[in-house]
Amino acid sequence: MKMRWMWVWALSLAALGHADASPSGEPDAQRVVLAYAEPECSPEKNWKCLCVGTPGTATSQLEEIGVDLNVLKTSGWPCVKGDFDQDGQPDYAFPGKDYSCNQSVPVRVIFTRGGRVREVGALPREVSCLQLYGPRSKPGRYGVPKTARQGLVDWGEGNATWVYLFNGKKWRATSHLSESR
Repeated sequence: MKMRWMWVWALSLAALGHADASPSGEPDAQRVVLAYAEPECSPEKNWKCLCVGTPGTATSQLEEIGVDLNVLKTSGWPCVKGDFDQDGQPDYAFPGKDYSCNQSVPVRVIFTRGGRVREVGALPREVSCLQLYGPRSKPGRYGVPKTARQGLVDWGEGNATWVYLFNGKKWRATSHLSESR
């Protein structure tokens, strides 16, 4: 009788372990697996770098702004990869449907931890030409701010350049001149 209980116990443990494991060859739907379609694309210089892959559990937040998940998975969707919260993990900013420098669209930012979605947030305003805003030790041309962290920038004309820096809790958006008057 004692031996039968040990077998039941051992089989139960084995079943639990197998239930937690992903079937081999099948990707874990919880993981964020994204990379630039063209690895040489520089999000500081190019407003249309494409990311290809899967956004883990952030699918509904991306679909909400019109991101086509099939296009993201196969040919790529515009995105900016950075470390906006300075935790050493990649974060991804995705503009919504109809993204171009001719109109503004909403943006969702996926913050990751250990290859999984930690949080998804929205920029405080819509953008048109989204790029990576790199760290800089002094203010830039037309007063764009110095920063020790990566952020996002929407370059514009007139008084339309917006810089977005994440302070660990929320995005701070500041407006700057884009040209001399």
